[in-house]
Amino acid sequence: RPILDRTSFVKYTMTRTFFIEQPERMPLNTAMLGVIITYLTEGIPQQVTVDWDLFSDRIQKIPTNAVDPAGPFPSYVTPGDNVLTWTNFLKNYQMPTVAKVTVDESLTRLNIPVASVLCLLALLPVALQIRKRRQDKRPMGLLLGLAVFLIAGSVFLFPYLKVSVARPSVIAPKMKNKEAVSVLHSLLKNIYRSFDFREEEDVYDRLATSASGDLLADIYLQNRKSLVVTQAGGARARVKEVEILDVAVEHLDDRPLGLLFYAKWTAMGTVGHWGHIHTRKNQYEAKITVESVGGVWKITDLELIEEKRIDPYAQPKA
Repeated sequence: RPILDRTSFVKYTMTRTFFIEQPERMPLNTAMLGVIITYLTEGIPQQVTVDWDLFSDRIQKIPTNAVDPAGPFPSYVTPGDNVLTWTNFLKNYQMPTVAKVTVDESLTRLNIPVASVLCLLALLPVALQIRKRRQDKRPMGLLLGLAVFLIAGSVFLFPYLKVSVARPSVIAPKMKNKEAVSVLHSLLKNIYRSFDFREEEDVYDRLATSASGDLLADIYLQNRKSLVVTQAGGARARVKEVEILDVAVEHLDDRPLGLLFYAKWTAMGTVGHWGHIHTRKNQYEAKITVESVGGVWKITDLELIEEKRIDPYAQPKA
């Protein structure tokens, strides 16, 4: 079902096409009207066709442009060939997904080697008997053999017959900084990917996989405006790249499965508009608290220190 996204007068230059935001007088013979029509799909279609029938005696050739992740594909339609066809030739392109960042079981579960524990428990009375016989100077060869057998059995059976039990959070091991930064990177990418969905309900559902309920509204509103591309008529750029520039990690003493990040990162997004690709890149600095919520890592607090737009094509400083 087609959705009429926007209708507005536009201006066209050699480098870009943009909506006219402020009313102005335009010559009738050169005025251009831009119309955005959207079709929702479950994924990337294999083929898209557009039939164009608006020709006149004077205009018999209309320029067209199909844009996909591989780039723009300019073409033309004419009365004799009035169907613009886009075919999906993307071979390795993966649709962005929003997946839960689960807490590694090594932080939340204990695997107890039951067989080895039973062998060691059985070894205790044997050891006591060996000690008693040594004091009484009695033979203990059989007991020594049994002790060696139990020790060997505990070693041999260690990889087998393990039972997983919940690990108390107070004895949870600390994550390595490299692993913690990987968790933060995944959560940030999830946050930005959530806004690729059109319906507000879908956006909130995806955000909820990576942020706690108290933060959802704040993150939603802040991100809705931070990556808007004015030249694209207010469309929001889809973030394609998240890069962490600098980060320091602190483990929260009062929350064993809690991490505090002092992070600086960039988010770069693009939006296709009238055959052109507009790019926007923002840099952020923030304090981010990440905790385990129901076995899933989530951002539970975010204090934004700085946000600024930067040149997406600038070379990094040495």
